[in-house]
Amino acid sequence: MDSRLLQAPLSELLATEQVFGRVPVYLEAPQEVLPEQILQELGFARLELLNKVRIGEEHSCQQQLLFDVALDAASHFLLRVLCCSDGMAQQWLLEAEEFLLARRWEQAGPHERLKALRHFVPTAQPDGASLRFTELPPKLLALRRAKLCRGVATVEPQDFLLLLRHCFRGHLQRALQVASQAVAAHGLGLLKDSVDLLRPALEPLLLELRNAERAAEAPEGVGLMLHNFEEIYRRSFPPCMQHLVSFQRNGTHLKNLGRTQLRPLLREAGLPLAEAMTWWRRELLRDIKVTQEVFDREHSYHIQHAYGRNGKRKPAYGWSCWKTLGFPMPQASEAHGCPFRALPTEQLEDLLRCFGSGPVSRTKEDSPPDVAQEQVACGLIFQERHPGSDFEAIRHPMQMARSKMEKDGEDQVDSSATQFTKLHQAPEKGPPHLATEKCSATEKS
Repeated sequence: MDSRLLQAPLSELLATEQVFGRVPVYLEAPQEVLPEQILQELGFARLELLNKVRIGEEHSCQQQLLFDVALDAASHFLLRVLCCSDGMAQQWLLEAEEFLLARRWEQAGPHERLKALRHFVPTAQPDGASLRFTELPPKLLALRRAKLCRGVATVEPQDFLLLLRHCFRGHLQRALQVASQAVAAHGLGLLKDSVDLLRPALEPLLLELRNAERAAEAPEGVGLMLHNFEEIYRRSFPPCMQHLVSFQRNGTHLKNLGRTQLRPLLREAGLPLAEAMTWWRRELLRDIKVTQEVFDREHSYHIQHAYGRNGKRKPAYGWSCWKTLGFPMPQASEAHGCPFRALPTEQLEDLLRCFGSGPVSRTKEDSPPDVAQEQVACGLIFQERHPGSDFEAIRHPMQMARSKMEKDGEDQVDSSATQFTKLHQAPEKGPPHLATEKCSATEKS
């Protein structure tokens, strides 16, 4: 870049050699020496850009994507230094830069896309990219979207972006670790004033990230945790969730549709992400075909995805009963859908008997016309498990779990009221000395 341009305002520098239409991956730091004021303005501009791209305000950041190539790199490396010493800041930068990479990929042509990918996969060609099996992104492996042959995986062109995002994120994670060690050993040096000036602008963005994570992991549902899992599993889970859990505990792991059905239901029941990872690892490893390496490669990503940590960063919610009733019938080694439709009569009765219920009718004269007989049967199961409760057809698996919690709360209140009444009721009429003894006992209570 011409040194005379460095004295110009930032607005005049943004269009000298545009990064628009390119996909930079920032493997090497820029060599230009920038005035401190320009560097600080670049830092603020990139923070604003990354925040808008991350939250999806693409229409308002179009002009900000027109950085000069050298200035774009300078702003990126400045934010590396800003975020490298804080775990939450690292997470925010990784997510935001990955989103920006995807946005620029959309704007680039085939040549620039392939050029960016070849920085990480030198053998990539327009018709496919070959790499070692162990270097595949977990998502591609889990979705079976790569061809494997003798330890070599071939990725199709439609999955190049996913491969690039995986490689770029790994590179940036390692770079942030190196930067963190360097800052700890040698300090910030000449960048200290610029970094200190940018910190207040970064804090609100990190606060938003923390709030989003707390909202995703906030206790909800029925308060499901590892320490009370067995109790809630037997007493509060609907038959479909009980069936999925019990099937997996027989030594055969749930296939894709069963896992996709169960994961968001456990999240909605309140199981935190860290405990969900522990629970799924323990349950999946009951199957001798699932090793720790297989779990990390094929299952860990999807568990985090259900909690909004991957993909679109939105937590997943369980399917309604109508949705699960439309599932295909499971094969011999599968479990998914509604057990009232998917299981033979004998297996269904065995399942219900294991959790304290007997055979149940699937019809009810006054049942709503817009519900299936399986939903009626599920409502009758709840009524049988909780004598005295009103009948209600089940429309969502979590409906039964939450109704169970509400029923337990009512029973606890009624029990407390009964005990209070017994302690404070008037003594029965009888001989004077007996009445006096009862009163004294009540006062002591």
